[in-house]
Amino acid sequence: MHRRQPSAGGPGEIGGQATALSVRKTISSACVVTWFNPQAIIDGTMMLGAFRAALPPAESAPFITGVTAASFLWFTAVTLIISTFSTRFTPAVLKTINRICGLVIIFYGGKLLLNFMQPII
Repeated sequence: MHRRQPSAGGPGEIGGQATALSVRKTISSACVVTWFNPQAIIDGTMMLGAFRAALPPAESAPFITGVTAASFLWFTAVTLIISTFSTRFTPAVLKTINRICGLVIIFYGGKLLLNFMQPII
């Protein structure tokens, strides 16, 4: 496969840096990030297993189908949004997005800690 050289400021530019990735490299990177992420695998397995255990057997197939469809739609939408607005992702915008995500994670972690500590206190 040949690599396409991105134009300056075009869709191949992310955060002010030009990128030229082959389709094979892009797919392999996505698989590594997805399948070599132990936290995502553990969380997904535990969450789906817990929900599945609470469902009657007749509702298992629709549940898994719904989870799969929702995941597909979510990641397709995120990909389309990122592709559409990639030229607007300057380092300052990325920094702001990272800070917002960090605050959400801190808030969520604090809430989990508070829920854990309530029976103890």
